[in-house]
Amino acid sequence: MRARVLAVTLVTAAVAAAATQAAAQPSKPLPRTPAAWCASQGGVAGTYRPFYDAGGRLSPLGGQRELCEFTAADTSRITVAADTLDADLPTLAALAYVRKPALPQHPQGNPSAVYCANLGGTTQFGNHKSDVGGWIKDGEPRDSDHLRDMCLFADGSAISAWGLTYHTGGVIRGADLAGKFRATIPAA
Repeated sequence: MRARVLAVTLVTAAVAAAATQAAAQPSKPLPRTPAAWCASQGGVAGTYRPFYDAGGRLSPLGGQRELCEFTAADTSRITVAADTLDADLPTLAALAYVRKPALPQHPQGNPSAVYCANLGGTTQFGNHKSDVGGWIKDGEPRDSDHLRDMCLFADGSAISAWGLTYHTGGVIRGADLAGKFRATIPAA
């Protein structure tokens, strides 16, 4: 009798565990790559390379990064690193975008670079404020009109410095990313 009760208990526990696991599975598979997540949110992923802006002369740098760009009907855009958008946990870039910390009063220099630095990120490509650059998508012309400004944070997350600055001021460029991050971003 004890063996029978034990067997029934084990079978019941196994069935309950299987049902719980099945219920926890999403109804449709989530995209498996940052580029796929980007596309599922309406963005366009691409490979971008960094360029140092030496006063009108762009110098290519090593490395590359997959970025996700959202473009609105008015042609405004916002660019975010695809792995920042796809991260399972909140990133510093996502927290800054969603929480919208206050803009600094009377910034000196580029307002988006100052805001990024106030948040603990950087847009600089060197030790001096004049050391600037950006990211250009593979296949696009290598000129300053095609540079994407990025605010890079210590956790490796990155988002458009101007897009972040405008969003804090209540202006959406490209798309509102607040509901597009894979991670749940907690309120401040």
